[in-house]
Amino acid sequence: MRPASAVAPVAATMLRVDPDLPTERRILLAAEQLFAERGIDAVSLRAVMAAAGTNVASVHYHFGSKDALVEALIRERAGEVSARRAELLDGLAEPGRLDAPSLARAFVEPVAHMALHDGPHWVRMVAGIMASGHPSISVLIDGFRTQARTFTELLSQLHPEWSPEKVRFRLSHAMRTTFTALGDLGLDHDLPQISTSAMSTQEIVAELNDLVASVLSDPEPRPPEARG
Repeated sequence: MRPASAVAPVAATMLRVDPDLPTERRILLAAEQLFAERGIDAVSLRAVMAAAGTNVASVHYHFGSKDALVEALIRERAGEVSARRAELLDGLAEPGRLDAPSLARAFVEPVAHMALHDGPHWVRMVAGIMASGHPSISVLIDGFRTQARTFTELLSQLHPEWSPEKVRFRLSHAMRTTFTALGDLGLDHDLPQISTSAMSTQEIVAELNDLVASVLSDPEPRPPEARG
């Protein structure tokens, strides 16, 4: 995963923005892919406009500034992820439904759906923002604030013995793990192969569900003879 400030080779960018889309949509899609591939700080508005097939004045007309463009990108997709998450979280309010695997699915599956369908570049962009601590992370936090409270309440309910600090730590790393793994989905060709067999996308998502569930769980206590 390249951080948001890293610069990817220009040759890696192969934009496929439909020229028949409205100008605002072309700008959003072009920016999303460029930010994902090169990092937000490494992409100029001029590069976005060139990829979108329009001019710099268009971004000021539709968004006002580069910062506003980044915010619009984050909030649009975050709203879609939140809507899918809400459905999964609502089900956990029923008695007997709350456990670590179910909570993990509420983390993973909405982001996986985004990565596998309309927003793979958005997921990779967000992973870069998280990895680099880019200032736009404040927009991301604000967009997920309400559901972060819900996750905090549910995890505290699942583990009443955990301190608030431990709950926040586990949730933070569950979120980072989810976006990092799914941001790199489909980029296996960039990695050295250590096996002749590759995992399918479905297997990767299933493994990620298990991994996040382990983050949201306590390990099984070791038997006395295994301690010390």
